[in-house]
Amino acid sequence: MSNQEPTQESAKSPSTKPATLELCHQVIEELATQIKGLNQQLLAHEEALALLQEKLKLNSRNSSKPPSSDGPLGPNRAARRASVRKRGAQKGHPGAYRELLPEAEVDAVHECPPPDHCECGAGVQVRGQALRHQVFDVPEVRARVDEYRLYSGVCAGCGKVHQGVLPRGIPRGQMGPRALSIVGYLGTHCHLTQGKIRDLMAQLLGVDFSIGAVSQAHGKVSEALATPVAQAVQSMANAPVVHVDETRYPREGIGGSWSWSMVTPKVVTFSTLPSRARYVFEGLMGPKPEAIVVSDRYAVYDSVDVNKRQVCWAHLLRDFTRISERSGAAGQIGRRLLGLGCVMFRWRGRGCKNYEPLQRRLRTTLQRGAAQSECSRTAKTCANLLRLWPALWTFTHHPDVEPTNNAAEQALRGIVLKRKISGPTRSRRGEEFIARGFSVLESCRRQGRNMLDFLHQAITAWIDHTPGPSLVPTG
Repeated sequence: MSNQEPTQESAKSPSTKPATLELCHQVIEELATQIKGLNQQLLAHEEALALLQEKLKLNSRNSSKPPSSDGPLGPNRAARRASVRKRGAQKGHPGAYRELLPEAEVDAVHECPPPDHCECGAGVQVRGQALRHQVFDVPEVRARVDEYRLYSGVCAGCGKVHQGVLPRGIPRGQMGPRALSIVGYLGTHCHLTQGKIRDLMAQLLGVDFSIGAVSQAHGKVSEALATPVAQAVQSMANAPVVHVDETRYPREGIGGSWSWSMVTPKVVTFSTLPSRARYVFEGLMGPKPEAIVVSDRYAVYDSVDVNKRQVCWAHLLRDFTRISERSGAAGQIGRRLLGLGCVMFRWRGRGCKNYEPLQRRLRTTLQRGAAQSECSRTAKTCANLLRLWPALWTFTHHPDVEPTNNAAEQALRGIVLKRKISGPTRSRRGEEFIARGFSVLESCRRQGRNMLDFLHQAITAWIDHTPGPSLVPTG
């Protein structure tokens, strides 16, 4: 038995050694293969761990997360202040005071003379001009209730029944045009929930409507705004520059709705749609939009020609900040990119006309980032930016194009606040009210128009079946 050669199984067991050189080479090859596989697994685990650690460090400075998600330990405005001076007016500031209204605009004048006699017993004589003191107050507000009695009659000749009709501008429901306008205003501009709108109208106006009536009023306001908002959406096709962005706005029971914003200097439109896929964007802007589209680097916008697109540099700075926080060569490249991005904003603030030196340095740094193999995420980001290279510099030869998408993000801020306060919508009617109501809000704000007046005009025209006001500015 001792003279028998060991089998292959016994040679591989950990308690025995290979008896022949051939078996030694076989074991070495198998172990090398195992080590190679384990190294690959280790690298994959290290990359996954680095990705998870990076996600833990995400905040509003290095990602698209809102500042409200930074938490109490995150940077705040006080930490970002560069000045050491105290807040508020400084010493020597002349101050600002409300000017007195002309006497013709004052509702009532109350004379307040001094006492007739002094404590010493002598009379007091009035001298000089009176010190004018104006107090602004709000009288008690109560809703006006009008009753309309609709009579019916029968023709004495043919027996046809005739019914009385409501006057022009009077709706079939219990809320008049002004009340509907207030409900729409409170639900959009003031971000109030339907329950708070009900309470406010009961306490301030003395009218007690149910939450269901408030919800139905939102639906009526939405219907009244359908035509003006549709006209505004159509006007986007002729705009030279359009800022586009989207945010999630779930519907109860569905959860997949998205609010899309399209922004021009004077008109803003929102559309609540079931997805943020490419077909949704192409449905809004067309498969080949004529306008220059300003957006972030979301893949949906890749369907736009890079020569008719501007990538948001505010998003790029956050991407560069995230890369700069990585270790090794990737972190060095990220810090270089972040510095060059800050230089771009500094040059633009000074009215720079020639960005070629900065473009050369930035392209070289991106090429280095795409070529390095230490961090695949950095390489992919740099390669993507090189592919979008013309879209980074559209603003340099189009004066009307901004290098950031701040206009769309600022427009979405109101809808985000509404979502945080009121939560998800419950029906398609609620989605349409949010989209159309905030379209009117943001458009009126940019045009300097009174939103409450616009709502009243649109609702009155809807009730009377007449043309209403337009959100598209003329001239």
